[in-house]
Formats: sequence, C-alpha cells, structure tokens
Amino acid sequence: MSNNLSSDTNKTPVASVADALTISGKPANRMILLGDPKWVKGIIHRLHSLGIAEVGSWSKLTRTRNPGEVVSILKRSRGQEKA
Repeated sequence: MSNNLSSDTNKTPVASVADALTISGKPANRMILLGDPKWVKGIIHRLHSLGIAEVGSWSKLTRTRNPGEVVSILKRSRGQEKA
C-alpha cells in the first residue's frame, strides 16, 4: 500500500479531510480513525475484511498536528447504512 499522507497548508488537516467528504444537504454518518499510520491502515483493512467498509471509501491518511499521528474518515449518507 502506498504512503498516501497529505497536507494542506491553508487548513488544519482534519478540516481538509472533512471538506473533501462533504455530502451537501444530506444527513450522513462518519467513522473517524485517529492514530499511528500502521494502526489506522490495519483497522481500515480489518473493517474491509469484516464487510463493513471498502478500503477505497476512506479518505487519504492525513497528518495531524501530533507527530506520528494520522486521521482518516469514512462518510456515508444514512441511506447506505448496513443493519
């Protein structure tokens, strides 16, 4: 898996990720993973293996202000929920 960390100098990292995932005007649910990059990638792949979320549905890993920490967000409209 490639290192897909990104940064935007004009916004905080979390704001950049949230902006990229906006579903305007529709109610949405979010799942946020915040931590060590290896752990975040591992959880994303584990959730995929459990059939909860596709790997490609998550935002790019984005560095936070804390050294060694990244954030990734999964956002779905409420119509996409699994029971």
